[in-house]
Amino acid sequence: MSDAAELSPARRPWLSFAGLGLLGLVLLFTAFLHLGLGAKALDWTTTWQALSQYDPTNLDHAVVRDSRLARLLVAVVVGAALAVAGVLIQAITDNPLADPGILGINGGAAFFVVAGLLMVPGTDFAYLPWYAFLGAVSAAVIVALLGGRAHNPVRLTLAGAAVAALFSAMTATVLLLDQQGLEKLRHWLTGAIGAADVSKLLQVTPYLVIGLLLALSQVRSLDAHRLGARAAAGLGVNILRLKVVGLVAVVLLSGSVVAVAGPIGFVGLVVPHAVRLVVSADYRWILGYSVIVGALLVVLADLLARVAVRPYEINTGIVTAMIGGPLFIALVIRRVK
Repeated sequence: MSDAAELSPARRPWLSFAGLGLLGLVLLFTAFLHLGLGAKALDWTTTWQALSQYDPTNLDHAVVRDSRLARLLVAVVVGAALAVAGVLIQAITDNPLADPGILGINGGAAFFVVAGLLMVPGTDFAYLPWYAFLGAVSAAVIVALLGGRAHNPVRLTLAGAAVAALFSAMTATVLLLDQQGLEKLRHWLTGAIGAADVSKLLQVTPYLVIGLLLALSQVRSLDAHRLGARAAAGLGVNILRLKVVGLVAVVLLSGSVVAVAGPIGFVGLVVPHAVRLVVSADYRWILGYSVIVGALLVVLADLLARVAVRPYEINTGIVTAMIGGPLFIALVIRRVK
């Protein structure tokens, strides 16, 4: 038996637990940096005192507690949700190029949110998650119909790209007809963690929890489906139910994120591939690692967005696109070969 096999996480679960713990520590360290860095850099003692000995009269403490801490929480939840959605969409479509953004799900959600805000009188945030869910479902159904019944990852990816472009054009058209709406939503449309707040996050938390629970409920079925649809069916897995439940979870997770922070892309593409490099094929580990790695990726992206052109900042979604775009191209070239 080779050393690699002997040390694999599947044979040595303690390695996977240790890896989760190590990633958790890295996330905590990165989160602390996120609180201290920004348009104004704070030393670590000030940051720590803002958390442990809060003084409401201290402006630096107020910046950490009232602004950066809320932004950090949003970044962690958004990253975790998008990563889990990416794992699910890649698994149920058996397509390593799948991602809620690439398949047009985020684009559909964003279009319905924009249309609801600008075209339906009296719309407030309480309705936006439902608009996002409706848009995400619409996009998913269209992509599924265009992708056909036969398993063809390339066709599915192209269908998703076409649907994403269609919804993007429709969103642009609506915004061009409402210049005030364009100015109001321009920042949000490129994925803006800074535009979100904890109150919005709390309103979509029930949907995020349901989506995560649905994902966890399908772990065994996902493990069987990895062997192929026929083999999974032979093991008693209801393939239709797996795909429907998985799609509902993806819609809840990605729709909630779009409602809160806008369409942030490529997190669901990058994270599953990164996780599979270091853990076994067991979806318990894949999902567990993806939650932490997704949160870490978005926290790092948001940190970079705030310090790259300080004192100005760029949108977090632009940074994730700069990270995920080259990886997507590399994956496409690899599959074409």
